[in-house]
Amino acid sequence: MTSTRALLIVSAVLAAISSLFCLLPSRAYATTIILDPNSGKTGARITLTGEGFIGKIATIYWDDKKILQNVPVSKNGQIIYTFEIPPATKGTHIVKVTDDSNWSNITAASNFSVTPSAVAEPPWGKINARTYIFGYGFTPKESGIKITWDGKLLSKSPIQADTTGTWSSQFDVPNTPKGEYLIGASGDATSSSEVPELVFTVSPFCKATPLSGPVGTKIKLTGVGFRAGEDGLTFTWDGPIIDTNVVAQPNGTFSFDITVPPSVKGRHILGIYGSSFTPIGIVPDIEFEVTPSIQLTPSTVINSRDLKIDGNGFNAGELMAINYDKSNTGTTTNADTKGDFSVTIKVPSRPGKEHTVEASGNKGGVAQASYLSGSLPPPVPQLLFPGPGATVQSTQSIIDAIISVFKSIGGMFTAPAVSQQNSADGTLTAMNWSVSGEQTGLKYSLQISMTTDFVNVVFPKDGIEGTAYNLNKSSLPIAGVYYWRVRSTNDSGDISQWSNYWKFVAVPTSPLLMAIAATILILIMAIIIFAIMAFISRNRY
Repeated sequence: MTSTRALLIVSAVLAAISSLFCLLPSRAYATTIILDPNSGKTGARITLTGEGFIGKIATIYWDDKKILQNVPVSKNGQIIYTFEIPPATKGTHIVKVTDDSNWSNITAASNFSVTPSAVAEPPWGKINARTYIFGYGFTPKESGIKITWDGKLLSKSPIQADTTGTWSSQFDVPNTPKGEYLIGASGDATSSSEVPELVFTVSPFCKATPLSGPVGTKIKLTGVGFRAGEDGLTFTWDGPIIDTNVVAQPNGTFSFDITVPPSVKGRHILGIYGSSFTPIGIVPDIEFEVTPSIQLTPSTVINSRDLKIDGNGFNAGELMAINYDKSNTGTTTNADTKGDFSVTIKVPSRPGKEHTVEASGNKGGVAQASYLSGSLPPPVPQLLFPGPGATVQSTQSIIDAIISVFKSIGGMFTAPAVSQQNSADGTLTAMNWSVSGEQTGLKYSLQISMTTDFVNVVFPKDGIEGTAYNLNKSSLPIAGVYYWRVRSTNDSGDISQWSNYWKFVAVPTSPLLMAIAATILILIMAIIIFAIMAFISRNRY
């Protein structure tokens, strides 16, 4: 009896456990997380993507230390969250995520590799200004840490990191010319090659990118070390002002674009100064190298052989010779005082080949440019009438209807073939379109279809001269909905794209109109017959 009761108790416990497992939500895939990127420096942002969670919120751990809570979990068990890498030592660390479902197996982890780094705060300063350096990602309590300035030792005594591999130091900006310098860091266990060098700017200073290029080049100017919100920042080119009244940001920086003005070949001086806080001579000048360039402009006239050549950045008064595909064209011209010139030459009009044009000066200025020869593609026609949605019919007035009825009656006394021909005579509608630009030598192709894909064209017409075509009644097989389009062809055989298509509706003559026309015609005939009979009767008596 006792054994039976014990067996029943064990069975009940096993059933309860089985039921408990059945209550656990099923998952189609395992719980995982991915870190992007999976390595980086302290302070860098990484994105954690996870799936397979069953709770509503999650917690993120860094080496079993809780760093983020209440991270949302989507309804389908996914997590997408971006966070910053906390201060940590160099090497591999474990990022772990758990949710609030309290199931021990709803946990995922991934490795992240921390790399050493250093930060200067601020990253610029005037001579003798106090600057702070912070290091991250070194080994725990690493000693012998040194700071260098352009490769020379800057720190007076070694620095030691704390347990998280973090350290700090300070220095006064050396008495050096204004410009950019490199700050490096290393320790007993961390080599200088592991720590990316910092760029420190002795200010006020302005940097230009690029430092060479042709006339018209966009130069991005970035400046640091100006007074907070300093206004009246001015830029000069070889002395004269080219732009002014630029305002610095609250932190004393600015970013501004200028365009290289017409200038001769060679070195030019770009100057920067501000208000009384940063007068002329405080900010170092920038040297910019102007290089020669040419721009090619083919004629917009169809099949023209004219090619315009505009040159910039050559030497003042330089005698220029123009070569075409390495052959001297015999064309020469002189650059003006700013190094500019413009000349037009005749070139072959054969399409499909790339050609090189070179402008070579007697003072060393040389520039090349290429273009693809050939006639311009013909313009795409613009449809005018009929459409979109216009309705056209064979007979559009009482007079046309009377004539149509009269022809039908006349057809009763003629051969059937002649009757059919006469009933189809005449214009159904005038079709019109237009083109922009040069129209000389253009011919047009017209297509009419009962479908928008124009797979089955019911009326094609090529070689149309002019921008109009009279469509005959016999051109369309039946009354109904039609679509039409046009394209153009030039003398060289180049074909434009098809125009957009328009819809029009062709309808037969209105039965009411035909009935009215027939009634009028019968009345006219009755009057004529009555007049003839009256005339005969009067003459008989």
